[in-house]
Amino acid sequence: MTTKRLLVAFVTDGHFLRHDQLAVAAAASNAWNTEQLNPMLSVWDVRGPRPCLAGVCNLPLTCRVTQADFDALASDWVERARQMFTRCHQVFKL
Repeated sequence: MTTKRLLVAFVTDGHFLRHDQLAVAAAASNAWNTEQLNPMLSVWDVRGPRPCLAGVCNLPLTCRVTQADFDALASDWVERARQMFTRCHQVFKL
């Protein structure tokens, strides 16, 4: 999605959080964001039936990049999101 100044990408792993997982998900988000920050991990409950974990990346719209550079950046976002969700599954059992 875009805002006035940012392109914002949300990435999820397709799993919903149970109510009893919210505290652990918040702790996982804090741990990830303290260590890595990108993509930022959050508990997300905007349009879905239940909350889920989401990786959030953003790019200033004033930034000019070639298509090839954007493709490389998007690939990096996807790889980082994969690592983030793998860690959440392995360490936090989410």
